[in-house]
Amino acid sequence: MEPISVTALSFTEYAMSGQRGRISIVSEQRRIYLSSEQWVAGFYNPMRDAMRRAANSPDPAAELDKAVEAAHRQPRAGQPRAYEELREGFLPWLRSTRATGVPTSAAQWRTGDLALRVRPHLGLRMPDGSRAAVLVYVKETPMTQEAANIGLRILQQTMPDTLPGATPEVVPLVLDARRGRAFRMSRRTNLAKLDALIAAEAAGYVVHWRMSA
Repeated sequence: MEPISVTALSFTEYAMSGQRGRISIVSEQRRIYLSSEQWVAGFYNPMRDAMRRAANSPDPAAELDKAVEAAHRQPRAGQPRAYEELREGFLPWLRSTRATGVPTSAAQWRTGDLALRVRPHLGLRMPDGSRAAVLVYVKETPMTQEAANIGLRILQQTMPDTLPGATPEVVPLVLDARRGRAFRMSRRTNLAKLDALIAAEAAGYVVHWRMSA
């Protein structure tokens, strides 16, 4: 049987959804991934593209404003408000980092029958020369540290591929863009327990995906 392939962020969202919401979220993700209509999967893509441009622009606000204005010109349900909230959360955070963008590459990380596609939405070079690989979470429900740790661990394990030439000092981040809050993994995190949790969540995801077929 072919492995199930979704993004690392989709899997992270599944892990934060709670027992009652998991079948629903997997059913929705399955509909999006298997849809032949590109717009179904592209709700947030223009804003994520604008965030990448903003990281390399002398006027990051202008890049985000363009995405918001486009959402208002051809509105889809909820999109203008979502984009406005993302701009208001992301822009102050980006300015606070004083970072510039760096290229990222794609990688795959597999556990059991689940293959996760990993590509940081942002690669950043900080003023001190250090770098960060960032997964950008854009949904309305706030991100939690527990769920962020799953995304952070997957980023951590794929760093040599997603940021070629990366050193151990590269920082993985999960950014809750609406709230401008970046999550890092605590040095006290028990990685063995976290890896066991990820393996268990991956097995559950596969079961829920196949049940929703």
